Amino acid sequence: IHQTRARPTRHPAGWGRRGGLGPLTVLVAALLTPALLGLPIGPGPRAAPNPFEQSKIEAQAAEGFPHILSLWREEVYFELYDFGTQASQSRISREAFAQRMVELSWVPSGRPDPTHVKAAFRFRTLVYITARIPYRNKFNPDSRFSKDETFLLQWEAGSWRVDLIHLIRAPYV
Repeated sequence: IHQTRARPTRHPAGWGRRGGLGPLTVLVAALLTPALLGLPIGPGPRAAPNPFEQSKIEAQAAEGFPHILSLWREEVYFELYDFGTQASQSRISREAFAQRMVELSWVPSGRPDPTHVKAAFRFRTLVYITARIPYRNKFNPDSRFSKDETFLLQWEAGSWRVDLIHLIRAPYV
């Protein structure tokens, strides 16, 4: 009796005996696909900030806010436009922003009370600033009031920036 051995069949490289991809090929493909598509591999290099970093970011935003408020108070609208976020600058031109701000009846009349200024961390580049803003009427200086306002400051191009549309709508928001 003559016994024949089954001859091993040759499969294309990476293919298993049953016609599917081998586990090694699947692993290599899973690791290389994101890199080939330009996607980051694994969790990004940025971790969530610890409480000390959060308070530092809040303090930096709170330091940048008075400058924005002083430009608004002094009615220097072309310079104030430069402290607008890129998204809000794309929505309104410099001239239109200045014209709309000139037409407003109310402007901040002084510095907000530091006890009423609070910063709330949202992300590394987003901080909410809540402040009690004293307003005065441009046309009737005796008409004054204060209102608690919340502004979203965004870190862009090396400085804290504010939504220009929010400034146009203040104090009516």
